[in-house]
Amino acid sequence: MDVKYINPFLTGTLEVLKKMAAIDAVPGKPRVKTDESAFGDVSGIIGITGDALGSLALSFSEACICRVVANMLGERFDGVTQEIIDAAGELTNMISGASRTQMEKMGMRVYAAIPTVVHGRRHTISHILKAPSIVIPFSTAAGPFFVDVCIRTVEQGERDAVHYGVANVRTPVRPAPASPSTAPAAEPDRAPPGGSVPSIDIRPAAQGGAGRPVDLNEVREGAAGKLGILRERLREITAKRNAIQGELNGKPFMELAKRKRFKSEIAFYDGQIKKIKLDILGLEMVAGMSQEDLDNPKITGHYQNYDTRKKR
Repeated sequence: MDVKYINPFLTGTLEVLKKMAAIDAVPGKPRVKTDESAFGDVSGIIGITGDALGSLALSFSEACICRVVANMLGERFDGVTQEIIDAAGELTNMISGASRTQMEKMGMRVYAAIPTVVHGRRHTISHILKAPSIVIPFSTAAGPFFVDVCIRTVEQGERDAVHYGVANVRTPVRPAPASPSTAPAAEPDRAPPGGSVPSIDIRPAAQGGAGRPVDLNEVREGAAGKLGILRERLREITAKRNAIQGELNGKPFMELAKRKRFKSEIAFYDGQIKKIKLDILGLEMVAGMSQEDLDNPKITGHYQNYDTRKKR
């Protein structure tokens, strides 16, 4: 892994925790990790693809994640609950987004899947790449957490040979072994629970060459699978957004810092909702295409597309 890609994740982590939870984190010295151990009690894992391929994991101590989420939601947590798990996933997603923004400034186009959260003592983190990862430790007043990154750049020829679109599915995670000292090395998960959702690529080259027709059933199945996942994700995010808005509406005399934090969270969720709705609209269009549409695509002219040639 190129060490120059550490800075985007370091910067993204500090930015999100400061903005969303008012947490001042101090980064420590990065180190190389060669096994699958997790340093924390709650870990969020998210897959990354595009010009870079790999995965990002955030591993929090229980005390640290409880304080972070308490600051975000304005509630007290004494242990890991479903709200803690959900918030860990959202934090992983936000830090991934902030880090990818930094990577885009370096001229890279990077995408991410939906995060998965695993928790429990001595759980493991299985990265997409079977290679050593870089771990950046952070210390906070509430306890430590760790950013665990394992990515590599993707060459142009490799991107041309393989379609690197992200199937919007949860990143697979293996369960923690019963005994770390005796647990056998397991094969990596090939698909998330419930079956895989194929990426949709209707280019002729991806279908076996320009002379081979596009498989309509394959395209529709891929679109339908992704639609179900996206709609469920939309329901979850909308519910969270509405809950925060209800809190704001019901407490007009809320302290200023908390109100500002809630408003920033609503703005973030609104952006996510808009993006997911656009993705759903696009997939619905793909799912509704006929074989004729795929074989002979037609672009209907707009009424404003006038003939610009001068008439004599």
